[in-house]
Amino acid sequence: MDHRKYVPVLKWKMGEYQALARLSEEIKSRVVPLIEVPPAGFDFETKQVKKTPSEHLKDFGKKLNDKWQDRNCLLDLKYFDPKIKMGSQHYVNFIFDQTIANDCGAIPVLSLQSDEAFLKAVAKIPSIEESGIAIRLANGDFDNPQLADQIKDIGKRTGVGWGETDVIVDLCRPEYIPKTVFRGGLAMMLASIPQLNKARSMVVIGTSYPKVLAEYKDKEQHVPRMEWIGYKDFVGTLDEQARIPTFGDYAVAHPDLVELDMRFVTPYAKLRYTLEDSWYLAIGKAVRTEGFEQYRDMCKSLIKQPFFDGPNFSAGDEYIDQCAKGKVKTGNLSTWVWVANNRHITKTLSDLSSFFDL
Repeated sequence: MDHRKYVPVLKWKMGEYQALARLSEEIKSRVVPLIEVPPAGFDFETKQVKKTPSEHLKDFGKKLNDKWQDRNCLLDLKYFDPKIKMGSQHYVNFIFDQTIANDCGAIPVLSLQSDEAFLKAVAKIPSIEESGIAIRLANGDFDNPQLADQIKDIGKRTGVGWGETDVIVDLCRPEYIPKTVFRGGLAMMLASIPQLNKARSMVVIGTSYPKVLAEYKDKEQHVPRMEWIGYKDFVGTLDEQARIPTFGDYAVAHPDLVELDMRFVTPYAKLRYTLEDSWYLAIGKAVRTEGFEQYRDMCKSLIKQPFFDGPNFSAGDEYIDQCAKGKVKTGNLSTWVWVANNRHITKTLSDLSSFFDL
């Protein structure tokens, strides 16, 4: 995996995995998604979890193969309680037994916070020598004076060499301004990782996507994609011999995993459309009272914009065009998640091709 690839961080939910499944074959060949598997969720009415962990994950491998086949993906299980057991198995082995049985190209993601049981479970994955591992480093990890030793310890405990390790620097939602401060901080982070150039790959992930979209309600607005702007600026300062990091982001979402009681939440119609250096955001009215038909007018407005790339650019663009013309249903909230993410992934890879003259 090098700078010609792209790593979008996606929660494993219907809208997100449908976005992946509906990418063109060419785009799929250049995407290595970092999939975060959310927990089963909480039923606020009964005050209980919706499913047991085994019920929640029993068909994970089958569904991953159905949506992504045998292509590589990075699989992060950070949201699971370390105490969870699947019978006599650690949940890591329960899940990776499925991915192997279904011929998925899943790569386990670890962190400096991965406990002893997690590391042992990863070491037991039958395909670990072939798949390798990924180590995901957060901002706070770089204040750890034992960073280098802990990274080496992960490789030792899992039995995976540095040349089979993907290193992911997850900036989450950093300050991208001033640019010189951002560039300098990122350079120092990368320099503190031992023998980084010998790792299988190095990925830099970040986002500037807003946590709350309420301020954009009843208006159309452009929000800068500072992670992409900052990445281009950083790469532009590297010398010709430097290794270029792979770009990653959180697609069209904030990094936080939010569990909401939908009985008391008022979701609004949201149309999000990724441009080269910004997102076009159109926030409509409450779907509970105004319904989803409002998306037709929102799509009509979008396809009239000079920046609309036309129905042939991506499956997401096609759906927007068809919705505006009344040829498809207006769908539900998950529909517009897959539309936004499918467009975003396709556009980001188009931008990478232009930037690197691929």
